Amino acid sequence: MGGCNREQQQLRLCTSHHGKWRRELSLGNHTPDQLLVWAAATGPFLQVHQFWCGGLHPVAAHELLLGLQERDRGGLSISPLAVRLAIAAIADVDSLYGLELSSLRLGRENGSSPARALLGQIQRMVERARRQFEGADPMAGDVWDAAAVGLWAATHRRYDAVKGDIDFRVVRQTWLRALLMEWGRSVRPTIQDLRTSLLAFSAASDGLAQRAGGGDAPSRLGAADMTAAVDAIKKSRRKDGKPRASATQDKLVRAWFAVLEFARASGLMDDVPGAFSRARHHRVARVEVNEEHAGRALPDTVIRQLDAQLHLLEVSQRGWPKELSQLFHQTIYCVLRDTGRRLGEVASLKVGCIEQADGHCQLVYDNHKAKRNGRRLPIPQNTADLITLWERRRSELPLTARAGQWLFPSAMHGSGRGNGHIRADSISAALRTWVDALPRIDSDVPGSDGQPLSFDRSQITAHAFRHTYAQRHADAGVPVDVLRDLMDHTSVDTTMGYYQVTLKRKQEAVRALAPLAVDRTGRSAPLLQSKYEIASVAVPFGNCTEPSNVKAGGGSCPLRFQCSGCTFYRPDPSYLPAIEDHVRGLKSDRESADAMGAADFVMTNLKDQIDSFQDVAETMRDQLAALPDDERRQIEEASKILRKSRATASHKLLPLTVIKQPEEDR
Repeated sequence: MGGCNREQQQLRLCTSHHGKWRRELSLGNHTPDQLLVWAAATGPFLQVHQFWCGGLHPVAAHELLLGLQERDRGGLSISPLAVRLAIAAIADVDSLYGLELSSLRLGRENGSSPARALLGQIQRMVERARRQFEGADPMAGDVWDAAAVGLWAATHRRYDAVKGDIDFRVVRQTWLRALLMEWGRSVRPTIQDLRTSLLAFSAASDGLAQRAGGGDAPSRLGAADMTAAVDAIKKSRRKDGKPRASATQDKLVRAWFAVLEFARASGLMDDVPGAFSRARHHRVARVEVNEEHAGRALPDTVIRQLDAQLHLLEVSQRGWPKELSQLFHQTIYCVLRDTGRRLGEVASLKVGCIEQADGHCQLVYDNHKAKRNGRRLPIPQNTADLITLWERRRSELPLTARAGQWLFPSAMHGSGRGNGHIRADSISAALRTWVDALPRIDSDVPGSDGQPLSFDRSQITAHAFRHTYAQRHADAGVPVDVLRDLMDHTSVDTTMGYYQVTLKRKQEAVRALAPLAVDRTGRSAPLLQSKYEIASVAVPFGNCTEPSNVKAGGGSCPLRFQCSGCTFYRPDPSYLPAIEDHVRGLKSDRESADAMGAADFVMTNLKDQIDSFQDVAETMRDQLAALPDDERRQIEEASKILRKSRATASHKLLPLTVIKQPEEDR
């Protein structure tokens, strides 16, 4: 007679089945023999962490166990629920080999993604094991199955690739194709690096095909052929037909020469002349990045819309409560927005990264790109409070020792993969998921109907917040050396990119602001656009039209920059922030002078300067308030442009050199 084969006792039933058997007996619905048959048919009673594959075909059961053992050996997690769903789906399957997984029904009608992904990986393991048993070489043909060759997906994804083909037939020349394939077999690069090299070889192959002989005879190749191959790589285009960025061109050229160097060293190019080699001009010229290019710095209107919809950021972390997952990603977003740090710098923040210095908050981070650790960055108090809140809440998570030091731990920290903190690409993916799901994001460009056009969401990337942070400070007129320290740039030339203003934009800004210039008393004193920069010079608190000071580039003020008492003083609204800062400084100086018991004329001078500068500032604020909204926004934008231009302007002496005339010309 049948019984439970899991935990047999006197009644041949396990503890769990025995309880149900007694309940059914007490109700009188079944006889003891019927219940024993029922127990044998239903299988063992499973706890939440268990699964049972005794009802599977023996081959399918062994294949399933093989895959689970391989996952366990690789340190990958195993979900009992996903395994149970997978077992139920293959209950009538003889083998996973060659099975069409899309035909299976897993749990819900649309299928279970974890269970389907598990079966897909196990199926690939089974197929790879069968090919190895049969002695088949997955790298033998001109088309490789990425899931069969056993190469890592990428350097930062240290697991075998799971899908896709590597088609070497795009390389026309047989000998060139053989070089690349041998490099792949010997070096065993990641699938990502292999695809990059294949892309470079495909472009170079097209370039060689245009030469005499089509590049099919390697013994006849020379320097001109190498130049043609490299030029073809540089001129290759993306799938959408757009030219490749200079960084991508450089990456492809380096991949091309790396494989050729391997082939030379391995004796695979002994019949290729030495002239077919790299020359000095086979470099990709560095292209200066235009930091003002649309999409690099996000408009303030877009940032405000993202902030307003931050509550919709609900990307889940595996095994975490929903509330903690939401706070986790919201904190990362705010850190990116408010600090301008790179993705890797945010991902690797450590617990206790907030410090107090002189009553202000500082973020302690590591600049991995420049290899400078323990950097300090001043941050707003509300950002520091949010980081501190998350740091308290993360203590509710069951973290391993590997993840204990990181502010933003990875949900997979227990698998033994990675460093224990969230990966940069995971942050990018979460941000992309949230942004793509938002109902609406408007640009600041009006359409034909007067309504704002939709903003291009592809421009909202994690790194765009770094450009936005820098551009926001540059537009505010922050000196370039200060912004360089904030961005932690090695060279000031990198920071200067944020201050570049095209001549056209600057002329438009001058055209808008020149009529709004006032004199020291606040009365309107417009400057001609043609004389804004020729007959005046920018001094700390406004334009100056005093001839000797103009000639000296602003460095020879006869009144020691007491501009508010000078008849040549011509400020405009772009100087309002500087004037307001100067007023605050004068007030501080007045308090210090009063505490020191300074002479009355010193106190009077400071008071009169404060009053005069305040009158000028108040007059300009009243002028702006009286303008229509669209004109006021135009003036504010023009002011940003001129402040950015002045932030790095070096005041040079005008070329007014006196030349002695020859005696005969007198």
